[in-house]
Amino acid sequence: MIPYQKSFIGLSLLFRVHGSPLFRAGIPGLLSVGILLLLDRFWELDEEDGNFEHPYGIGVLISSVSFLIIFRANYGYQRYWNACGDVHHMMSKWQDAAVQTGIFHMQSSHYDCIKPPNYFDNHDLNNLRLSRDREKADDFFSGSVCDQRMFRQRRGTIKSINPPMIDASLHSYINDDAGLIDNSKYLLSEGRLDGGWGSLFDDYSSTFHSMSSNSKDWKSGSDKGFASTSGGRTPPLFLQELVHLVSLLNAVAFSTLRNDIDDSPSPLDMYHPGAQFPKADPDKHIRETEHFTTLRYLFGFDRTPQSRTRYNASRPLPVLGGISENEVKFLQRAKGPSAKVALVHGWLAEFIIREDRAGSMGQIGPPIISRVMQFISDGMIFYNHCRKTMFIPFPFPHAQLSAFFNITMIIAVPLLMIEYSNKLWLSSVITLMTVTCLAGLHETSRELENPFRNIPNEIPLTTLQAMFNESLLTVYSGYHPDHYWNGDEYRTRAAMYGTPISGDGTPSSRRLRTPPISPLDSNRKIPIKSLSSHIEEESINTSSTDLSSTEDQGIAICELQMLVTKQSDEIERLSGILESTSPSSVTDIW
Repeated sequence: MIPYQKSFIGLSLLFRVHGSPLFRAGIPGLLSVGILLLLDRFWELDEEDGNFEHPYGIGVLISSVSFLIIFRANYGYQRYWNACGDVHHMMSKWQDAAVQTGIFHMQSSHYDCIKPPNYFDNHDLNNLRLSRDREKADDFFSGSVCDQRMFRQRRGTIKSINPPMIDASLHSYINDDAGLIDNSKYLLSEGRLDGGWGSLFDDYSSTFHSMSSNSKDWKSGSDKGFASTSGGRTPPLFLQELVHLVSLLNAVAFSTLRNDIDDSPSPLDMYHPGAQFPKADPDKHIRETEHFTTLRYLFGFDRTPQSRTRYNASRPLPVLGGISENEVKFLQRAKGPSAKVALVHGWLAEFIIREDRAGSMGQIGPPIISRVMQFISDGMIFYNHCRKTMFIPFPFPHAQLSAFFNITMIIAVPLLMIEYSNKLWLSSVITLMTVTCLAGLHETSRELENPFRNIPNEIPLTTLQAMFNESLLTVYSGYHPDHYWNGDEYRTRAAMYGTPISGDGTPSSRRLRTPPISPLDSNRKIPIKSLSSHIEEESINTSSTDLSSTEDQGIAICELQMLVTKQSDEIERLSGILESTSPSSVTDIW
């Protein structure tokens, strides 16, 4: 694939030779101009009657050939875009299968000790009127217009999904400026940047990040993403095997699409997480192994099978975890491209079913697991669509007819121009443009009809494989970092004091027998009575409650303190109203 950028009237596109149908078609155009010059030099025209009574004869021929060539170009364009869509559909289905299988695995009983708290067991927190917003809306509209503009500018750098190239001091400044500090209103905590993996081990070590290390060490191992082992641990073995098999399946599929020659080298490489993606343009990725490549391309010579094999070997498809010697032996024994892909497809499906039967998928029901199998099967459907485009060429009868009449235009157009143009330079220009246009459409259709082989206008399979591997590595990420919060601390402290909540985010799976009383619950009507009588009544009710643990007693005491504080605030408010009211105004009211 040749990436390009738009420019003024497309001038930047005119200077690329390798992969350009313009320069290919320019050779027939120049040949047609040469024929025009020979006709002008040696062919004597009859000025009275002329050789053609009317231009419609050749005009009909040119129109018919134009329709024929445009028809082929249109279907070549459709084959190219259908192949692009089939490749991405295939990758999408297999990626969905891998991600969902990883999610199901995270629901197994082995990870009960590290799962985040759930909202079902903490339904009573809704009484506190908490918010799950990650940012405060007031920060966007506070201050002057200039302050808001500066805030958005600084925030746009920090909140980018791509790593920003800025100083750490700016990080802290923005975080202080836009962070959620009042945790009494927001159900948020510091979270777990290790995805919860650290709680799985006794030494609190993790995979891609260690919570025991300095928070500023988050960038340590960030070049490898979630495949990093900077936390001292490796990802679960199930997930490692899963992403390897899915990556191998996609790599073998791509390999058979671009190289369909038996007994030819088609190596697979080991993917290094965090490595730079290969360039989509092959001319910028690696120097060509063949001589006179551009010259051969200009004259329309396709790569030989040996040349294509050497080119593919210079751009191996990377696989997560590499490929073992036993896997290579099995793949070599499978005869034919479809058989090799079917072999890896069977490995993956058997692995998922076997692990599900053993309990690796937790309590996920069989109908849900069948959806994973359906995703893998859908990916095989789109793979065979790609095989259809690669293996079945454009129909030979139409290709032969287009090639023949494309050659006739080299002679027919000069005959028309020499007969009806009085200026030789004008005839030459029009001849060159007309023949180049028709030949260019023909060359474009030849380039697009097989997007897996026609280099450099092929689909960049090596680049797509690297991106696919990085997508699979997200399975190692664990749970959502913001889903770790302590519901008990919000019940006892956040609503009353409005202070930042401290804690390590230990999940609270215990459901309270009686929902806690919240001072923000407007549905609870407190009658106006003396403070002492109300405290006495609440004390009697509290003493009748069965407090089975020290923790429940602490919660009850805190609730009582909150009630006393609310009554004191109400008394002070009423006293202030009475003091601010003059005797005359009281008389007027009565």
